[in-house]
Amino acid sequence: MPGRKYTGNSDGLSRVGARPGLKKFVQLAEAEGFKNMGTFVNRTMNNPKATKNDPKWLSVHATGRACDIGYSDRKSAVEMWNFLLANSRALGIEEVHDYAFDDDKTDKEKGWGRGYRCSRGEGEAGVKVYDSKDNAGSQGGRWLHVELSPAMADDANKFAATWKSLKPVG
Repeated sequence: MPGRKYTGNSDGLSRVGARPGLKKFVQLAEAEGFKNMGTFVNRTMNNPKATKNDPKWLSVHATGRACDIGYSDRKSAVEMWNFLLANSRALGIEEVHDYAFDDDKTDKEKGWGRGYRCSRGEGEAGVKVYDSKDNAGSQGGRWLHVELSPAMADDANKFAATWKSLKPVG
């Protein structure tokens, strides 16, 4: 399935902080045992190339559409990852990072994680496995970074109804 446009930070700094649909996503994730590790913060991307205060490098957290949800159980994280990917279009998921993913469990080194982006395709088609030279940082981090589309981030009722229709438990 072809990819969707990735919004990134193109909608700029949020005037309301975390947007209503994002807050609803975090609430629903917390009901499933995840911990809110952060939503809105006006900051520059975590990227060595980033220039502080340059709008081009504005973090998606600053748009009010991104959050980090922590976990203590890797199995729960993988289940959430799978759910978000399977329903990426319906939920308006634009990006997800799984920093603890390791595609080679036979070596002694931590993996660099994986990331989904809607512009690469829906579901698994949009996933890129990271390596030491191309990654999202935070190697081994025990949280998922999730970005919603502007439409879903702005509509808590629509997000909740869609979530409930797809995942009635939790």
